Amino acid sequence: MTFILTSYIKFYQKDENENKIVQPIKNENKLVDNIKKHLKNTNRIVYVANNPKYEGNDLRSELTFESFEMTGFNFKEKILLDNRNRKNAKDIISGADLVILSGGKCRVQNKFFKKIKLKRLLKNFAGVVIGISAGSMNLCNIVANFPEEQVDVKEPRWFKGLGYLNEIIIPHFDGKNVKYQFECEEVDLINDYVLPMSNKRDFVGLPNGSYFLIDNEGEVSVFGDKYKISNGKVSKE
Repeated sequence: MTFILTSYIKFYQKDENENKIVQPIKNENKLVDNIKKHLKNTNRIVYVANNPKYEGNDLRSELTFESFEMTGFNFKEKILLDNRNRKNAKDIISGADLVILSGGKCRVQNKFFKKIKLKRLLKNFAGVVIGISAGSMNLCNIVANFPEEQVDVKEPRWFKGLGYLNEIIIPHFDGKNVKYQFECEEVDLINDYVLPMSNKRDFVGLPNGSYFLIDNEGEVSVFGDKYKISNGKVSKE
């Protein structure tokens, strides 16, 4: 099993009317090359939703599947995994070659992973698992949970992930300017959460385009920039 823990993959761009236009995956930091290198077959791709109840799952998965196809990955079968078919999660995952763990809210996704027993389902998995943002955070041993809007503030700040990487990932982290790469209008995520919480545990900040790769032998590599966030300070590694 190979893991690719990304901060962000751009599957589409928006036009002047805010319509989402699918685009091929960019080979930034050899991302496409590494997927091709480690992907053995293209029989089935599975998109594991972040929120199993979210009505936008169909559109998000379709955009992702189309982007992979435009990039040259022609999967015979494409499956979205959410509440509608979660009882079949074992068969869905076991027959997959590529599993995508969607971005979104960490806590919601973490609960869904536990509900479908994803850790157990991946025990003998021989394919590639790609985490995107929250999906990557939940693949780590410890998850640092940050609110993206006011309603999330009361959520626990720390909880256990699936335990495949002994780092705590902060995605979308612009280490040069010490800022979050997506706007969070209701909270100051960096100054009120990330930097103060780094006094307790060290973080790894990944800018958009950077990612961890864990190969079949368990060797961990980093492609692109990464930053150490510790005791309220940021340094490039």
